[in-house]
Amino acid sequence: MTSSNLSRRLILGGGLAAGAAALLSACSDEGPSAASRTFANDAERWMQAKGTKLTFITENTPPSTGIKQLVDRGDFKKLTGIDVEILQFDLPVMLQKAELDLRSGGTAYDLLYGQDKPVTSVLADYFEDLRPYTKDTSLPQAEQGYAEDSWYPNYLAVAGYAYSDRLITLPYDAADSVFCYRRDLFEKYGKQFEDQYGYAMKYGPETTYKNVLDFGTFFKKLHEQDSTVPYGMGLHLGQFAWTTQLDIQRLLYAHGQWRDFDIDDIQGAKDPGPTKWGDEQSVLGLELYKKLFDTSTPDALSLGTVEVADAYNAGKVAMLSQFHEFAASFEDDANQGGGTKTAYDVCPKGDPEYLVGSGKLVNGTNCGIAGIGINAAASEEQKRAAWLFVVWSTQVETQKENLAISGGAPTRVAVGEDPKIKAAQGKPYGTGDTGRIGPSDFPNALTFPAVTVGMGSPNAVLGPKIPKFNQYVTIVGNEVQKMCAGQTSPEACAKAIQTQTDQLHGV
Repeated sequence: MTSSNLSRRLILGGGLAAGAAALLSACSDEGPSAASRTFANDAERWMQAKGTKLTFITENTPPSTGIKQLVDRGDFKKLTGIDVEILQFDLPVMLQKAELDLRSGGTAYDLLYGQDKPVTSVLADYFEDLRPYTKDTSLPQAEQGYAEDSWYPNYLAVAGYAYSDRLITLPYDAADSVFCYRRDLFEKYGKQFEDQYGYAMKYGPETTYKNVLDFGTFFKKLHEQDSTVPYGMGLHLGQFAWTTQLDIQRLLYAHGQWRDFDIDDIQGAKDPGPTKWGDEQSVLGLELYKKLFDTSTPDALSLGTVEVADAYNAGKVAMLSQFHEFAASFEDDANQGGGTKTAYDVCPKGDPEYLVGSGKLVNGTNCGIAGIGINAAASEEQKRAAWLFVVWSTQVETQKENLAISGGAPTRVAVGEDPKIKAAQGKPYGTGDTGRIGPSDFPNALTFPAVTVGMGSPNAVLGPKIPKFNQYVTIVGNEVQKMCAGQTSPEACAKAIQTQTDQLHGV
């Protein structure tokens, strides 16, 4: 899964002596300073950094809120004797603060929230390589290990690597795209839809984007007759450009597995070369996206990640592809779609009508998988203490607690296999094996069957890891906004993204 070559960071970043030392450490059976540290039992290993204070900077996600609650109630300190200050910010603010510190060699933050593309694509070289720590017999280790199959599909590939075979984070939280829809409305208006369109208004893994477009067009027409009926499709078109790019990316990938650049999406590339934007498939995909937009609420251009979820909760749209951590909100009885009215399933499949050539049609699914990593500039003792928090925050029992407290999004497969949580995955619904409806004691678990299939092969699109990722998604977001506002055509939009993206990378 990862390159067997020497770390690119070692080649680019410094002398042979430093590279040799890092390589020897990585290849050793024991990690940093292990030889001089012996402990009688695991309890002593956990307590080896007693009295230390750590600072963790993170995005203000539900799982980080849950971790903070666990820390505040004393769970981690009781185990380790370590105090942890958790600083939560909106992602752009978090990135700015972390970047200012890390690029100057600072150590204000021992622990770093590594959202896979917006953060680690930019700052990968400043994260500690965790491989030596996973082999250090003087440090506590996760009972479940760190192999790829101990995490949900592709989580380690997305979060753990960038530009080299160095393991820079362990998967900490997740936001995977799933399709969410008002199943009560599908049931209520199903006969009327079938009379008009000639097929059943039901959803499952074989439902295509063309079907979703039909559903959206149908709901929009109903709304014109009865304003209490929601509009059709909710899209991500607000100020957070990354989720706009993700919205577009999964639709394009569903049709022939189209990708933004011809690079390895696990490793990424510091020089990605020319983009594929501007080709026939990207234009046709944008045409479909614009048609979906035309079924949405009049304020669709202002709806970002959270706002589109609010619009769904308020009964403004009947469907959306949304990140699975939002299921806890959608199940809230106070919302119009709450109280088991929402069904969760894999994202729509590509449709032959919108496919160029003979590529595969898949249920394009993408994600934001955040890892937790260690500041490479921290002292040896701080790094060892930080590792204790990395292991604790990503182990199964902690993630179970987090799921119960915050509606978190666990990364360990074993969490979903717990009998109580498995039972909370709801009742099957729809035309396949992946759809679920509540009620559920752990609402986010309703999405786990869809997540497991969507994030596996051939459906998962990991996205481009490139140093200028945030500038790239800003280009995509701005140009798609113009297209949806009617200022440009899909072809002009695709060409504008191509021109600006290639200029960004000196192509």
